[in-house]
Amino acid sequence: MIPRLLAGRDRLSQVEKDDILASVLAGVSPPRSRVRWWMGFVPAVALTIAIVVLAPWRSTAPTSELAARGGGQPFAVFQPSCAGGCERGHKILFDLHGTSGYRYFAAFSKRPDGTVLWYFPDQGQDASVDLVTQPQDGVLDRSIVLGADHPAGVYRVHGVFSREPLTREMIRAAFDETTLSVGPGTQVVVHELVVR
Repeated sequence: MIPRLLAGRDRLSQVEKDDILASVLAGVSPPRSRVRWWMGFVPAVALTIAIVVLAPWRSTAPTSELAARGGGQPFAVFQPSCAGGCERGHKILFDLHGTSGYRYFAAFSKRPDGTVLWYFPDQGQDASVDLVTQPQDGVLDRSIVLGADHPAGVYRVHGVFSREPLTREMIRAAFDETTLSVGPGTQVVVHELVVR
């Protein structure tokens, strides 16, 4: 009001206009906060911690994108099962999904009376099954039909995995039931199968 009296006019002075504009802008604009600099500070601290913690563990040796990951040890897995139940006339299937590091597979079982029944290699083959030629789903493309040679009982099915092809004679000569091995580069896995 004083600037109006001094100017001798009955309208708003420039000082009053500036005060009004400042009060309107103060009511409309968001209050300035000191938190903004924290928004950049927190990610910078997290990045620094990550670099300090992870950098010493990184190897300086050159790596390949195709390098193997995990343990380099071979792993033998198989599961015998029967399509439609383990009864005479049904088939035993061999699921080898998860096996790695072994190329060949042979299988036989022992009946409750101790008789050995050979599955692979069969009489028409002279060596174990080459897994490279098998389907990618892990189920062996060969099966065994339960016949008269499989009376009811519990069978111990032995899966013999190897890096080299094996004949029945080689397996018989080197099979060690206590260590479940047929020599270096082999592994034997045993499962029970109940035939009804």
